[in-house]
This record gives sequence, structure tokens and C-alpha cells, in this order.
Amino acid sequence: MRQLRNSVAGDTLLHTRNINWLLFHVQQRFAFTSSVCGKEGQSSESPARNKYGSTVLLPFTTLPLRVEGVKRVHNEKHIQEAANFSSLYEWQRRQKRAQEFVLHDGPPYANGRPHIGHAVNKILKDITVRHKLLRGYKVNYIPGWDCHGLPIELKALQQRRKGKRSKEKLDKNDPIQIRATAKKFAEEAINIQRSAFERWGVLANWNNVYCTFNPEYISRQLQLFAQLYENGYIYQDYKPVYFSPSSGTSLAEAELEYNAQHCSPSVYVALPASNVPHSIQDKLIEYGKPKVHVVVWTTTPWTLPANEAICYSPEKLYTLVLVKRKEQLVACIWAEELLHELRKTVSEDITPLCSFKGSLLSDMKYRHPLNDRLCPCVPGSHVTMNKGTGLVHTAPAHGHDDFLVALEQKLTVECNIDDKGRYQAKLGPELEGKRVLDEGNEAVIQLLSEPSGCGGPSILLSKEDFIHSYPYDWRTKKPVIIRASKQWFMNTEQLKKKALRVWGVPIPVFYDAVTGLPVVERGIIEHVAEVLLREGCDSWWELPEEKLLPSEYVREMKQQGRQLPTKGMDILDIWFDSGSSWHSVLGGPSADLYLEGVDQFNGWFQSSLLTSVAATGKAPYKKLYVHGFTLDEAGNKMSKSLGNVVDPEIVTDGGKNLQKDPVYGSDVLRWWVASHSTNHANMTIGKRILDQSKESVQKVRAVLRFLLASLGDYNPCEHSLPVADLRPVDQYMLHLIHEHTEKIWEYYEKFLYHRVTAASIAFINSNISGLYISIIKDRLYCESRTGNKRMSALLVLHHLLHHLLLSLAPVLPHLTEEVALHHHSNKDWCVFQQTTSGAPSLWNQPELARNIEQCLTVRDELYRSISAIDPLKLHVKLTAGGNMLQSLRLMQTSTDTTDSGLTELLRVSRVILLPSEGDTEEFSLEVLDSIGNKCLRCWKFTAEHREDLCARCKEVITSTW
Repeated sequence: MRQLRNSVAGDTLLHTRNINWLLFHVQQRFAFTSSVCGKEGQSSESPARNKYGSTVLLPFTTLPLRVEGVKRVHNEKHIQEAANFSSLYEWQRRQKRAQEFVLHDGPPYANGRPHIGHAVNKILKDITVRHKLLRGYKVNYIPGWDCHGLPIELKALQQRRKGKRSKEKLDKNDPIQIRATAKKFAEEAINIQRSAFERWGVLANWNNVYCTFNPEYISRQLQLFAQLYENGYIYQDYKPVYFSPSSGTSLAEAELEYNAQHCSPSVYVALPASNVPHSIQDKLIEYGKPKVHVVVWTTTPWTLPANEAICYSPEKLYTLVLVKRKEQLVACIWAEELLHELRKTVSEDITPLCSFKGSLLSDMKYRHPLNDRLCPCVPGSHVTMNKGTGLVHTAPAHGHDDFLVALEQKLTVECNIDDKGRYQAKLGPELEGKRVLDEGNEAVIQLLSEPSGCGGPSILLSKEDFIHSYPYDWRTKKPVIIRASKQWFMNTEQLKKKALRVWGVPIPVFYDAVTGLPVVERGIIEHVAEVLLREGCDSWWELPEEKLLPSEYVREMKQQGRQLPTKGMDILDIWFDSGSSWHSVLGGPSADLYLEGVDQFNGWFQSSLLTSVAATGKAPYKKLYVHGFTLDEAGNKMSKSLGNVVDPEIVTDGGKNLQKDPVYGSDVLRWWVASHSTNHANMTIGKRILDQSKESVQKVRAVLRFLLASLGDYNPCEHSLPVADLRPVDQYMLHLIHEHTEKIWEYYEKFLYHRVTAASIAFINSNISGLYISIIKDRLYCESRTGNKRMSALLVLHHLLHHLLLSLAPVLPHLTEEVALHHHSNKDWCVFQQTTSGAPSLWNQPELARNIEQCLTVRDELYRSISAIDPLKLHVKLTAGGNMLQSLRLMQTSTDTTDSGLTELLRVSRVILLPSEGDTEEFSLEVLDSIGNKCLRCWKFTAEHREDLCARCKEVITSTW
């Protein structure tokens, strides 16, 4: 138990307390402010009001305490220029550094203005790059943009229509016009986004970026395509896509409009079954064993020629039903839940015989609707009981779910519909040449209605019009179909496959003029890559085959009297486009880090991994770092309809109403990103959170400004002292700096940027402002200008400023470079031209730290007792024993003094230190009113007479002034 005896103002109290760590703030005696021009202001109680004020060494700096409003924008832009932000990347590339760090930039999509997600991604990358730069690495970071794909094409065309930007009429069927429009839109988006990234202080050579539409990029990409093809990873196969017969082109989801009043002919068709389980056949014995049929319902009769299977739901119940039709009994299998549909279709005259699970159908087969081929019944997870029969007609060439079933069940996928939406000759003279959405539908229904035709035993139970929502081509306003066409794939089930159009990289494949088979040779692909590099990416569409093929190949074909192969119009999937950037930009899988949003696990991370492994056998990256999405303060997703979208430009530069949308500046935005960047977690943002970030950055600014101002007359080359000669509390502060910086650089290395900001604010508030600055001000202001006591403190402040600038710089590059610009003796010193390996190990003194922290428990007890009383008015009688006494004697060697490390630590005017009786580890405090007078210069109560100076101040003035 530690005892505190308080005799202030005549009261004597005995306190017993538990010791807790307490970090506190004491009132500053000397307030100072400054403006950019350097004019000092002083508080009303400043010593400058008396005749000794000019002898007090007050801090001075030209760095402003606050920069608010639009001045913040001008200030940050001035810092970027003055500190050479634009040339820093090239400067570091010229340095001879042993290690290189490669951060490969996942290209943002060039389809609009930057949003807050861009800020999160680019700032996290910049923090990483700047950290590595300060740690002595040569950084390789080339920003890029993904410039291809349908979303860019559609936005470009929409913008052109709305803005009427060109008097020239756009031909929607001309790929060159479409590509030119899309490229112009992408270039404008890139310029807008690049400007924002520079505003945030992102380190890069912005004159050397990569764009996926650059000829150099595409040329290397085509070479990779050739390599993957030779390695057997690229192949051609069918895939169902939306197809518009009216425009003769494939469509993506974004190009569809849905007509809710579309009318389709719907039919119920009963198909003769075979391999019917005995448990079902036995139910029909007493009825004369009528033929069993499986019944399907479809609103696309034109797809029945492509039928390959019927899907059922294994766990649902199905019913064997007798239907009386034209005086004959027909046995039908129908879903039990949908028997009401059967009654509506054929009448109420039905007889259910038995029910069974769908799994019983697994071995059954049925006769194809229009030929003699037997097809299987297979399970399907997409089967629903909303309408129909519960048995789903499956045509893999004409349905997305059907196609997936075909892949799983290894069914044939073959399309017999041409690129004008007409049946091909293979389907017979009854259907050949007919347009599927017009006379094709009626032709199929007619075949089903003729018992002697190819429909044969199939039974058309009913036909009716069906009104429903149906996809239309957004350009022609006419209905579309789903049609399988030959596509190029990478041999993996995980790589995403998307519908393709003309705004992208051409697949450099030609097709034999006679057989239609693809002609894929490395020599041809490499020649195409050279042509595109030389003539531009549009040359694939502009030049004839004779110019695109190697001259030797053309000459040989002509000598043999053979037709030249025709060029294909397919383009590479945009995921292959951006996923091959490791090859086109880096030249190989050499990135140390990929850093993107969590959604890229199934996107860019995956496509990059697959293409790299296929080509090189290894991953393109050594590490992945992923971040979450941004939400509003309530945790809601951002949307324009909710009005909760946060525009990063308004965050940095303010909105039209600065009261509602104040200027925060880039560093506050960066602090918010770093403070909320926990791995995978979503990040919330709003005015309250941004205000908190602004307050934190202001605290950092205030402490950096104090350190800078205090060092105005300090020259480390002239005034440095050995660490061993520093006062114990100064050595302790160096120990804390070592401990703090080691921790901070470890956080950077592990991408724990939220801990960097949290630990930095805690260190500033507790150890710097709350402890060290409060106790050394007397030494800074009132000791001899060049005396060891003052120089000891200034040495610590010098190192403190240096290490704080370096450790905070990756997050706050503008503020730290601004401090450097205002430094009195280092006008050309740039933060990011420095390197650091951390604080010297010599500063790490855990034993000293233990002793000082013992003394701090005494300080805690004192300040809990005296409450709001100014400690300078007090003197303390302190009794202790054991290890506590040893720790206290490290701070004060004499018994009674007004000038020791202990009086400084406690901020009292006098300390009497006595050993306790007996062997005890406890201490007791007796707090008394000071018997001294207030010194007119330092305000400590150590003067012998009233209206006089203390002995220390007399000596300083005599020797200095």
C-alpha cells in the first residue's frame, strides 16, 4: 500500500489508493501561435508582459497551426509542387538500391468519375508504396486502366446520343465508329480519374501508365494468347448467348430490354416413355396397359428440335395420371403440385393412379419430340413448380440452365440456327430456312399435330397464347433468342465467361474458307501482333485478310490456288484482357503484391492467377491484400436513390455548401482510409467519421508544429550529446521512440494501417503531449540556450520529429512534407528522399524504462490527489524504500532539491526524498504549500524573495544576457 499525506492549506489527510496508469494534461504556461508570415502572438499571461519576457526562449515557426477551407486545397497543391511530388517516382527509380518492390496495379475500369472505392484502393496502394520507399526499396508501380468491355461501349454510345457530341451520324453496325467512340470515352474517363489520383497524392509517374487499349499492351497480350493456345489451354466450343435475329448480333444482358406484354405460343407435349419402372407399369394393368408419356410445357416450341433431355426434381412428388383423350386413355407423368394445370389443359376427366418421388425417373428415357432418338430423364436443380408440368424440356443450345445441365450430364450441345435466326438444312425440309420466331414456331407445332409426320407418337395436348415478360434487343426493339455459338475459352471451369462485342481485343484467329475450321498458328498470331502494334488496334477491322496474314503464307495459298482464310470477329473476354496485365506490363509473374477489393477473388486475382499458371506454372504475385467495400455511417450500401453516396472530390475540395460539405483535404481522406482499412472489413464513411479523422490529423499537426518550433535554434551537428549523457527522462523518451517506431514499421509491413494510425495518436496524446512536452517546457524555455539540460531535451525532440515524420509520412505525405518545407535549416530536405531502418537499438533500455515507470506511479498518485491545484505551488516530501527508492534516486540523487529530474517529472517546485524505515517497497507522499516565491521568469515557486528571480534564472541571465 502506498500512502499519500496531503497537508495543503493546513489539512492533513491519509490516502490509500490502488496504483493505476494515468495519462494527464497539465495547463501550458506559454501559449504560442504563428501565421505563415511568422508573426508571433502571445497569451495575456505570457512572460513577455514583464521585463524578463524577452529572455524566455519561446518556440517559433512559420508553419501555421491550422489551415481551413479552400486554403487547405491550395496548401496541399502548393506542397505537391514545392516537394516535387510529380518527379519523386522517377527520382527513386534512378537510385541505386539493392531491393525492388513490385506492386502491380489492378486496372480500374475507365467508365466514369472516381468514387470513394477508388480512393480506398489507390490510397492503400500509395501507403504501401511510400512505406517501401522509406524502407530503402526501389519501387515499381505503374498505374493502369482497363479500357475494354461492353459497359464502356454502352456508356459511350449513350453519352454520344444524349450529348449530341458529334454531327456525324453513328453507324451502329460499323465496328470502327463504335471503337473510336468507346476509346474517346475511355480516354476522357482516364484523364478525370488520373487527376483525382494525383490530387490524393498518389506516387507514380503519371506520364507512363498502361492502358489495355495501347498497341504495345495488346501486342504482348496476343503473344500470350498464342502461348496458351500452344500449351493446350485455349479451345473453341459452344456457349449459349442472347442473340438478336433482327440485328444479327450477340447481345449482353446490358443490351436487353424486357417487354412485359410479349405473346408466345405455349404448348403441352406428351412424349412416349421407355424403361418405365415396374411399380408404375403395374398400376396400368387393369386399364389395358396404355402407353406412358412424360409431359413438358414450353413457350418456345421452336427449341423442341434441339431437345436433348427432360429435367425433373428428385425430391418432388410426381403422379401417374390417366387422361381420356379422343376416346382413348393416355397415361401421363405430371408433378403432383401442378395437377391443377393438367385439369385446365385437358379437362377435369383425369384419374390419378399413384404418386412417387422424382428420383424414380432416373433410368427412364423418352422419344425425342421430332425423331426416333431416345433421350434421358435427368435431375435438374432449376426445376420449379410455378407452372407447367414439373418436367422441363431441355435444349442445351438455347438455354443457360439447359447448357449447365448439358455440361454436368455430358449432353450434346449443337446449334442448328444460323446467324439470321433461321433453321439450317440439317433439320429437314419441313424446317429449313424458316425463321424460328415467326414461321418456325408454327412449323414445329404443325409437325407435332401430324400423327404421320416426324412428330409421330408425340401428342400435342394443347396450344395457347401466353403473355409474359420477354427479352428484346434494345436497339431494334424486337425479340431475341438464346443461341449457342462457337466461343473461345480457357480450359478451366473457374474463369468467368462473358458475352463479347467489338470494343475489346480481337482474337487473332482465322477460319478456313471451305471448312470453317479455325486456323491457329503461332507465326500468324505473332504477325497479327506486329501489325496491330504498327498500324493500331483497329487495323484488325480495317485491313483485309491479305494484309493481316504473313506475306509468305498469302503467297503460298495463292500458289496452291486456295482461298485465304477469313478473319474472325470475336474478341478476348475483358477478364483475359486485364488478367494478362502481368505479362503485358511486367513481362512476367514478378509482382510482390496485388492489392484490390475483396470482390476480385473471383475477378482479377483469379484471371491473373489462371493465365500466369497456364503460361509459366506459377502465380503472378507473392502476396494478396484485399480491402472491403465502403458503406455509409449507418452501414448501408451507397446508392444515388438513398442519397448517401460520398464523392471523394467533395471530401477533399468541399462542396457548393461548405457548411454541409466542408473541405477536408487529401490527408484527412488518407487518414480515414488508413484508419478503417482492416483486412476484408467493410469501411464506413460520413461527416461524423470524417470530422473525427480531421481532428486526429489536427492533433498530429499540432504536435509536429510544436516540435518544429522548439527546434528553431537547434543544430544537431553542433549540439548533439551522447545518449549516456542525457537526463534519464530523455533517455526514457528515446526508449519510447524506439519502442513506438519498431511497432509502427511492423504494422506497415503487415498492412495493419489502422493500427498505425491508432498507435500514432495514442503515442502523441499520451507519451508526447501528455507526458514529455509537459515536463520539459521549463528546460526548453528557461534554461541556458546551449546548456546541456536544454540540449538534452532538444536532442530528443529532434529525433522525435524525425521519426514521427518518417513513420507518419506514408499516411500523411502532404503534412509531413509541409513540415519539412518549414524547417529552419533543411529547406531542401524532402521526407521521401530519406530511408530508415528504424530507431537505433542503443535507445532500447528496458531496465531504465522500468525505473522511470516506477517513478510515474508516484506522479499518478500525486496528480490524483491535488486535483486542479497548480503543482508548481507545491513541494513534496517523498519517503520510499527498496526498488522504488532506487528508481527515485535515478531521478534525484540529493535529499532536498528544487532542480532534479524528479521535480521536473512531478512538476513541483521542490522534492525532499527520504528512505523509509524498515524493508518496504511502498512509498508515501506529503504534499505541502511551497515556501518559495514565484520566480518572475520561470514561474516556479523557488525565488528567495518576492518579485524576484530564482537562483537558476539569475545565473542564466547573467551568463547569457
